[in-house]
Amino acid sequence: MKMFVDTAVVVPVNLLPLLDDTDFKTVEDAIAHNAAGMDLRWNFVTPAGVVTSTPFTPTTGGVHDWTHLGDGMYSVEIPAASGTVNNNTEGYGWITGRITGVLVFRGPVIEFAPQLIVSALVLGTEWLPVDPMKVEFSISGNTLTVRKPDDTTVAYTKTVTATAGANPVTGVS
Repeated sequence: MKMFVDTAVVVPVNLLPLLDDTDFKTVEDAIAHNAAGMDLRWNFVTPAGVVTSTPFTPTTGGVHDWTHLGDGMYSVEIPAASGTVNNNTEGYGWITGRITGVLVFRGPVIEFAPQLIVSALVLGTEWLPVDPMKVEFSISGNTLTVRKPDDTTVAYTKTVTATAGANPVTGVS
């Protein structure tokens, strides 16, 4: 599942219906935002590999609104920039939780990416910007230097073979 980063979102709390912890089959479909023993955590991994697990308290009419979707399925709001947890970082997030009388649970893993990326790669409604006229390489003597998109950092260099009177580069090693 992918969602836009830097925008308020409503995320699923649980992957499967919440179940009673005594008989393991009764669907818990009346859990309030302030239920006894509720312990929710927002787990997040950034593209750089930074892992966090942040406790938060659901609300009604606040920044982390708790909603029963039906049949033991719940959701919670995550704001763009305020609240105990927010949606202002690219990466992967999911909810884990415990509630008195309910089996422990987790939500689906959600990828948070820039809107342009999600719109282009998932929804197919945008084009990713590409500038074919931008020179990101140079050849000096027998050295090919490829630069990263910032135009200053060298991505890598290669030795090239050039043949006089032929195409400019006839081999890369």
